[in-house]
Amino acid sequence: MLMSMTGFGKREIENADINISVEVKSINSRYLEVNHKIPRLFSDDEEAILTLIRKKLLRGKIILNINYTLLNEKLDEIQLNTVKANQYIKIANSLSLNNQVDKKISIDRLLSFPDVVLSNTTSSNVAYKRVLSKSVNDAINDLIKMRSKEGNNLSKDIQFRLNKIKKDLALIIKSSERTQKEILSNYRKKIKLLFDSKSKIVLDDNRLLQEIVIFMEKKDIHEEITRLQSHIDVFINYLMKGKSEKGKRMTFLLQEFLREINTIGSKTDNVKTSHLVVNIKTEIEKIREQVQNIL
Repeated sequence: MLMSMTGFGKREIENADINISVEVKSINSRYLEVNHKIPRLFSDDEEAILTLIRKKLLRGKIILNINYTLLNEKLDEIQLNTVKANQYIKIANSLSLNNQVDKKISIDRLLSFPDVVLSNTTSSNVAYKRVLSKSVNDAINDLIKMRSKEGNNLSKDIQFRLNKIKKDLALIIKSSERTQKEILSNYRKKIKLLFDSKSKIVLDDNRLLQEIVIFMEKKDIHEEITRLQSHIDVFINYLMKGKSEKGKRMTFLLQEFLREINTIGSKTDNVKTSHLVVNIKTEIEKIREQVQNIL
């Protein structure tokens, strides 16, 4: 089963102290990239949260937002740290007496200093650990479900396009087999027309046949068709079976698809085959666009 890199998950859980809301979304990216907004209250848990994301989401640009609301009124209370405030005032007065500053410290400035105003919203006062852990896990699992659903849709579209490629390739094979004899016959006729009965040049049929065979070998697309069919089989195997990082493997195979079909296009002189080559290249490009979003 394929997994898309696109997804969204959300979970909101609360207890007597706190309500925690977690949103996590992902879009396609070559590597794993995590952008997060984690409140200061949960700073001690930040590394554990990021480790969980790396373990479960593997790849993509991940955007994580965590918000909370305190439900216990006592946790919203703040108080003045008089010891710390007096220390700041003492330092300010000392600087003023030594003429190092020309004005006294203001109240609003004093309250903005670190640790002057204390809040009860510390990790030791709020019972949030279980709520945070479950909400983050559930949001990630919700995102994974959406990734799976999107991956299933991608798989159906890719299978549809692979079937079109296989049908067009079968037509190329049929056309190639039919035209081999025609090419041989036409070249013999054309060359013989260059040497009429009055020409002094003697045409050696064996030599002529040898030259035509050499030319036809240069135009032979059998090996390219065989390799392309092999690449398609491996691609389908990745599509159906559980391999990690399928997207990277599929991207490489699509490059090989293009290599073989471009060679087929450069070798053929058949107009119908050229049109089929264009059709296959179009489908390969559409698959490539889809594969860019595969985990």
